[in-house]
Amino acid sequence: MRPIQAPPCSAPRMPAGRRFALALSLMLLVPGATRACSYDGLAVDLSLAHPASLGVSLALQQAYESRRLARPLPLPGGFGMRRTLHQLEALRTRLPLLETGFSLLLVEPGLWVRFSGQGVTLHAPPPRPGEALVVTGEGTLQALQAGKLDAQQAMREGLLHLEGTARAQLVAAWEEAYPPVTLASGG
Repeated sequence: MRPIQAPPCSAPRMPAGRRFALALSLMLLVPGATRACSYDGLAVDLSLAHPASLGVSLALQQAYESRRLARPLPLPGGFGMRRTLHQLEALRTRLPLLETGFSLLLVEPGLWVRFSGQGVTLHAPPPRPGEALVVTGEGTLQALQAGKLDAQQAMREGLLHLEGTARAQLVAAWEEAYPPVTLASGG
């Protein structure tokens, strides 16, 4: 007796970017049970994600697929967290501190971070409405810190989302820390 085989599927394969968007959209609809980020080995609770996280995630995916940004190497647990801590520390030393501080959401791991006069707090709660907020991704931070992207480009391309009542101060701080990228003239 021959095994039963399903007929071949004639539907076209969905592009990776659309699969990613669909999966992320579906996950946003399912309430999560944990506040931990993916570095903790737990599922990301995307019900706590900010409304801008989907747009930033899609912009990141497009930038990775077009090779505009280098996709960060996936690192498990502690290794990924160490890389992120290094990036966040570099960000903290570069950005002028706002009086009220700000919250940052890294969309890939679903990690909320709070920057304040006391330093950087990981696994922070989401900000209250109106508080200074940044939504971005690891690839964006890597490109900014490597000088391959500036804050204005990142905001224009949807890779860096800033909001809150102190948005103007936040934008100015990021633009000061990551000024326009200029190419060195050469022969």
